[in-house]
Amino acid sequence: MLLVDDEAELVKAFKTKLEYDGMEVSVAHSGAAGLALLKKRSFDVAVFDIRLPDESGVDLLKKAKTIQPTLEAIMLTGHASVETAIQSMKFGAYDYLKKPCELAELSNLIEKAYEKKALSETNLILEEHLRILKPHEELLGESPKIKEVRELISVAATSNIPVLVQGETGTGKEIVASAIHNQSARKDRQFVAINASNLQDNILESELFGYKKGAFTGADKDKLGLLEIAHKGTFFVDEVAEMSLPIQVKLLRVLDRGIFRKLGDIRETQTDVRFVCATNVPVKAAMKEGKFRKDLYYRLNNFTIYLPPLRERGDDIPLLAQHFLEKYKKRHARKTLGKEVSELFMTYQWPGNVRELSNVVERACLLSGERQEIIIDDLPIDLLSDAGDAMENGRIEALNKSLSIGEQEKALILKTLKLARGNKTEAARLLGIARKTLYEKLKHLGISN
Repeated sequence: MLLVDDEAELVKAFKTKLEYDGMEVSVAHSGAAGLALLKKRSFDVAVFDIRLPDESGVDLLKKAKTIQPTLEAIMLTGHASVETAIQSMKFGAYDYLKKPCELAELSNLIEKAYEKKALSETNLILEEHLRILKPHEELLGESPKIKEVRELISVAATSNIPVLVQGETGTGKEIVASAIHNQSARKDRQFVAINASNLQDNILESELFGYKKGAFTGADKDKLGLLEIAHKGTFFVDEVAEMSLPIQVKLLRVLDRGIFRKLGDIRETQTDVRFVCATNVPVKAAMKEGKFRKDLYYRLNNFTIYLPPLRERGDDIPLLAQHFLEKYKKRHARKTLGKEVSELFMTYQWPGNVRELSNVVERACLLSGERQEIIIDDLPIDLLSDAGDAMENGRIEALNKSLSIGEQEKALILKTLKLARGNKTEAARLLGIARKTLYEKLKHLGISN
């Protein structure tokens, strides 16, 4: 917990009592010092004096909530500033105490605030991890590759063997895991997901396996691990290749024997989960580099689903784009794609895959306002710039010296010139071509101004 108060003797007494009660206490004597600590580490509970030498405790509370939104704060106030303390609760304070207060009273209030935070975090975990299947929009399409993916999902759902899903970011790897879960015999149980690339080793281990009270400093209560929460359900591990080798060993043990040990526990915990793991990196290359265990790979590789990037299933782009137009029409008037936009969508490489297409369509629906047709003006500049790179590399017809130039190229160049406010050097940069090449194209198009 964090204690911010400028009265040195009072702080000393509070700290002694709270540490005696088993709390880990950090101290600051000014708002600036307290803010610096909040930026360095996370706290469960903070106690702020309403009147600090450099700023009000309410202002500190507002800043603290910006840095750590789940922080529970208790305000200390003199009689004259009780009204201010009450007002602070509108900004997220848990409660307040009037000075002077009993040490035991403060300790009890901090304990209640901690319990509230623990409950809130549990609810957040459930909202984040126990996700019921959403519409599988990433899997829409009639291309042979996406049809094969849907067939493999149906096959995988009939058994409990681990599944490895490989594909680029934005292709829908978690959607595949959700689809397998919802078509399986475990569909009425929980679907729990975690992204291994976002967490440090100690945090990842705590999330996966949980811990016992007293396992380490700050472990004031038992914590359920996600593997325990997912019992009888499906457990999805995204970016499994980003796990450290020691955690890979522990995960392999769960895969092989269905048992694990919580941090600080001498007993084994049994769990029955169906594993679906995913990665966007070449696993075989990671094995050669010694970053991914071969035995874990062979355990997961019994059933592999490869999710193709959107550029490999171009025939699905019109269907997906139409789906997203329908999806967002609840928020905006009915929209259609202009001819130039449709053609550009078919030639763009979509590095962010289906997720990027969805975001681009939603943004375009918003920017088009009352206009029914979505035009080039509604698209992001970086998409136009990348499309210019595509033109330079020959992915759109007619860019080299003697090739004819179609309406699509003309529309794109004119749009880019408009964005660059007539600056041809800037337009060439946005298009990703040489300035000389742009001048040649303008001459060929008959555009002089």
